Amino acid sequence: MKTIIKIFLLVLSIGLFSCSGSAKFNQFYNQHKNDNNVSSFQVPGYLRSLLKNVSPELNNVFKNVKDFKTISFTNCSPAQSQQITEGINNITQNYTDVIRNNKEEKKTLVSVKEKGDFIKEVLIHTNSNNNHKIIFLKGNFDPDRIKELIDGHEFEELDF
Repeated sequence: MKTIIKIFLLVLSIGLFSCSGSAKFNQFYNQHKNDNNVSSFQVPGYLRSLLKNVSPELNNVFKNVKDFKTISFTNCSPAQSQQITEGINNITQNYTDVIRNNKEEKKTLVSVKEKGDFIKEVLIHTNSNNNHKIIFLKGNFDPDRIKELIDGHEFEELDF
């Protein structure tokens, strides 16, 4: 009986650890979505399935996305800006930074969480002029496609 409990606890721990990035982002999102000067958007499952059927282009964009959220903060105070940056750094502790471009006028972070041959989560954070924009994607993404977007500087040029 003790062996079964140990195995159950091990499986539970692994399951919680593997979902920790997503859970941390959801907690961050829910904590801040009602703040002043915030715009947030998430695509629920039923809407993703409708968007996939609208056109082949949208199907190509959303076919592997299981979760999509974006949150934008405008006119942040220095303290709020630091809190957002620390929150994102906390979320991405177990991610791989693909891009971290720190310029005085604009900071860009693209971090991914991999599992096997797929990228499971992508977090994009830009910070410019006391404004923060964050996109979170969860799904099964082809690393080659993500590399194409990175090489084409498309993540850095996102204006959402």
